[in-house]
Amino acid sequence: MRRSRALLTAALTAGLALTPLAAVAAPGQDNPSVLSWGAGRTGQLGNGTSKDSSAPVPVKSLLRGDVDRISAGGTASSDSFALALTDESVKSWGHNASGQLGNGSRASQSVPTTVQRLLDIKEVAAGGEHALAMDENGQVFSWGDNTYGQLGNNRTGDTRTVPDRISGLPKVKQVSAGCDFSLALTEDGKVYAWGRGVYGALGNGTRATVSTPREVEGLENVTDIDAGCHHALALTADKTVKSWGQNASGQLGDSSTRSAVVPVDVDWITDVTDIEAGANHNYAITDEGQVWGWGNNQHNQLLQTEVQSDTKAPRTNRTTPVEIPRLEGAQQIAAGAQHGIAVFGEDVFAWGHNSEGQLGDRTTTARVEAVSTLNTKPAIENVAASLGGNTSYAY
Repeated sequence: MRRSRALLTAALTAGLALTPLAAVAAPGQDNPSVLSWGAGRTGQLGNGTSKDSSAPVPVKSLLRGDVDRISAGGTASSDSFALALTDESVKSWGHNASGQLGNGSRASQSVPTTVQRLLDIKEVAAGGEHALAMDENGQVFSWGDNTYGQLGNNRTGDTRTVPDRISGLPKVKQVSAGCDFSLALTEDGKVYAWGRGVYGALGNGTRATVSTPREVEGLENVTDIDAGCHHALALTADKTVKSWGQNASGQLGDSSTRSAVVPVDVDWITDVTDIEAGANHNYAITDEGQVWGWGNNQHNQLLQTEVQSDTKAPRTNRTTPVEIPRLEGAQQIAAGAQHGIAVFGEDVFAWGHNSEGQLGDRTTTARVEAVSTLNTKPAIENVAASLGGNTSYAY
């Protein structure tokens, strides 16, 4: 998730943190717009086209200074979409076959449209083909695909093209959405989940589908949550991390590849201040600016030192967190399906899979080192990536 504070470590201030990053230069761009790059076939770039772009392009009529948060969803590039929380409304664009844009239709949009029926929204979350929003009173709204009850409305197998309030939740302070399930963090530090349970992503001890919010077992004093495609992370008040759900790539970080239907401890890491779940890999940032990663690593999403010159060579998935020195001092990190993005000062770097230009370096060549994507004014403060797709955003 987006960090609550933008903190550069002393190493970054001294210019040391950027030294290991590969120097594939990106020209400066003086552009105040939200920027996007990568897969664009469903209009998810928001630039009025349905073409991929391996270079950053502006999202139409959306200025960075007006955007508080972007959340990008989709189970693949073929159904990706994005939400932007602005000062006045929630905007959406991209794939819309399930009504996930929340504008009353099922027509995809290549430029931002307004999500209907939402007022005073403080948080948004884009899932596979559904979406969530939370207002200033801690109420949660949902729309889009409901095949597995992920809208939390005590129904399954339908869709909604406009938001509707979810009942049965205490006051909520954060929401997150996976490929086919939903999470809510309440003000008292409890976590609730609903939707598809076959992978254990609901954390309630079963694999059953649940169409109304149900408390995740054994979690207390949670301060942050983030959903991957079929797994979830929770940061606790003691700055350790819990995980549950699918674990085929080691994305639970508990030294195994066994899925878990209740939360388990992520090994090793302490003093964590921020968590970021990708589709099948994760990052965590500590209070000293260290970055750890675990899970799927087939395209070197974890930037390990085992790098060979052959970018197509398979990498080893990590079932426990490994430190990523080259990302130390990152202000904020986003994890996509098989790539990562980080903000360092005025620079954005990306690494990993690049088949649709999601690294933004004007190529479609996979990168086993982080490469410079852009340097722009006003400076980028945050990045986002499609949950299961290959599109990136900077704002």
